[in-house]
Amino acid sequence: MMNIVVTALIILLLSMREKEVKLERMWLMPVIVAIAIFSSISQGPVTGLTLLLYTLFLVIGCAIGIWRAWMERLRVDPATGKVMSKGSMGTALVLIIIMLLKHYVSTLDVHHSVVSLSNALLFIPLGSIAARRVLVYMRIRQMQGSNV
Repeated sequence: MMNIVVTALIILLLSMREKEVKLERMWLMPVIVAIAIFSSISQGPVTGLTLLLYTLFLVIGCAIGIWRAWMERLRVDPATGKVMSKGSMGTALVLIIIMLLKHYVSTLDVHHSVVSLSNALLFIPLGSIAARRVLVYMRIRQMQGSNV
């Protein structure tokens, strides 16, 4: 339980600090998360129901990512010209709730349906990260286009 509290604090601290957005690295995290998820789910059987769950949770994750992208504050630093972003408390809390839900489901029985649900919950962060980064990328490109 202590590791969950520490992870939640790290999520809050990292999402609330202002950081520079590096466009050339935005694709890296979704790829790493996708590789980790697909290596995790490849160990179990994939059925039609699990594919449906994966797709459903990916869509839910994308919706959360779109919401997170619009809640994120972007600004151009006047001194350096770099684009800076800062998350909101609401989006950090959503990530913590998803993490707690995933932890709760993983403590349940080791039955196939529970494992499938636990694996499907991994697609929420994947969709969220990917959709958020795509929209932030588009917003930054739009900001850079209007400043030229």
